[in-house]
Amino acid sequence: MTRDSAVDWTISGCTVDDAGALGTNNAGAFWGQPYWRMIWPDDAQLSYLSEQMSKRIATHVLLVDRDERRHEKAVDKKTGALLGYARWLLPPALRSDGPHSEWPEALVPDVDTETKKAFRDLADSADWKPGSHKTVINTDELDDKVSAVKDRILAEHEYMKLDYLAVHPDHQGKGVASSLVRRGMRHAERLGVPIFVLAFDVSRGLYLRLGFREVEQLLQDARPLGGHENYNTYFLVYEPSSYNGA
Repeated sequence: MTRDSAVDWTISGCTVDDAGALGTNNAGAFWGQPYWRMIWPDDAQLSYLSEQMSKRIATHVLLVDRDERRHEKAVDKKTGALLGYARWLLPPALRSDGPHSEWPEALVPDVDTETKKAFRDLADSADWKPGSHKTVINTDELDDKVSAVKDRILAEHEYMKLDYLAVHPDHQGKGVASSLVRRGMRHAERLGVPIFVLAFDVSRGLYLRLGFREVEQLLQDARPLGGHENYNTYFLVYEPSSYNGA
């Protein structure tokens, strides 16, 4: 766990007990973003989607691909409330969920078979159908172009990837996101591997301020598909001083 007297939060690894708080945090963080609004119907309610997301997080996020995924949360020192969340993906050479795993403090502890079944049943009960409503925009055409650029960049090197970063709107603008990203940057420095992240308009500036370098951008007009604005994606990398470029 990281403690910093200059800030009002601590950063530590996640457990399955965080599923409910993560659902509230993650849904809230993306609720107002253009991409989110394109894949969910106009009549979707944030509180309902947060509840459904919470049901799925243990099975579909925290307990899947444990050798690859690392999860951290920022928690208010006084109240214990979850303020933000980051998910990282380790490159193949560093993946392990055993006793010699890298970044073990961010590895979600496994649970027994009975508990996993209970979480699967809970996930199956969730009403989770993004993109199924007739008023929702089909983003496949946009996403295919994004995936092509991403795959090409990732083929060049082995990267540690920042796969997900979410800070609830009530806690944005306070430095929570920067703290979560810097944690990964420190591990990248220790491991000697670069970081890759795919960003949208709302987060691009954050990564640039932290020292990421934009290697490509893809600006797409979503209006022909029914959107109201551009669907812009930015591809950024961070190369730690310990990285030899291999």
